[in-house]
Amino acid sequence: MPQSRNSSLRNMMKTQYNEQQHMGAAYGHYGQMTQAPQVQTMRIDDVIVRTVALIGATFVAAIVTWSMVAGGIESGDESAVSMAFTLGGIGAVVGIGVILFSMFRPVMNPIVCFVYAIGQGLLLGGVSAVFENMYPGIVVNALLATVLVFGGMLALYKFRILKNSPMFTKVIVGAGFGILALTLVNFVGSMFGADLGLFAAPGESVSALQWIIAIAITLWAAFSFILDFDMIEQSAAAGAPKKYAWAGAFGLTAGLIFLYWNLLRLLSYFQE
Repeated sequence: MPQSRNSSLRNMMKTQYNEQQHMGAAYGHYGQMTQAPQVQTMRIDDVIVRTVALIGATFVAAIVTWSMVAGGIESGDESAVSMAFTLGGIGAVVGIGVILFSMFRPVMNPIVCFVYAIGQGLLLGGVSAVFENMYPGIVVNALLATVLVFGGMLALYKFRILKNSPMFTKVIVGAGFGILALTLVNFVGSMFGADLGLFAAPGESVSALQWIIAIAITLWAAFSFILDFDMIEQSAAAGAPKKYAWAGAFGLTAGLIFLYWNLLRLLSYFQE
């Protein structure tokens, strides 16, 4: 069974495999079925369309808090900025909740997918506006870099320049657990007022360790798309039900948002 760094895509494959086993027990193996069920199968185009829709929802939500923060900074309206970050905080909590849910079950409900996309958009827009105010032009560069990196990884996978393998999977998944542990340690430390020096805040000088961590996480975010592409392709080839297209779209959307955050941070380091 192929693996992915994305919990929703991993659970998608596990659930699909279990459903196939159940189907085999109920109807017999392919070619020996007594009553073949009629199920619409997932296509790669289905995943693409849904991913575009989720990214569009994220972008629209981001514009809302972006305009509130940018307008508030220009006019000195602190209430607009405060409201934007309140919405962003709500979006962050919703996003964490959906991610935690995806660790146990694949996200196949379109409503949940859009709630996640909109919540992340609200957070993304407000924070991006602050970065843009500090470093003019950084958001456009981060968005362009996200598109180019994603397109480059897709091309590398499409032309089989980069392929998934058991060793590649172990490295990416293992590194993912390491990044998760690092993030949790930093979060717990910040709760107790301890600055571990792992990530530099905007405007702070950047240490060598912070450069290494930022570059490593960004590279991981990029190369992990190979696992996602492979899993989606195999699911479509195996005739997964159409509902799994939402799980694939959710996984790609979460990956793109994560890549954008890290590119935004990395570009801010260059400004310092």
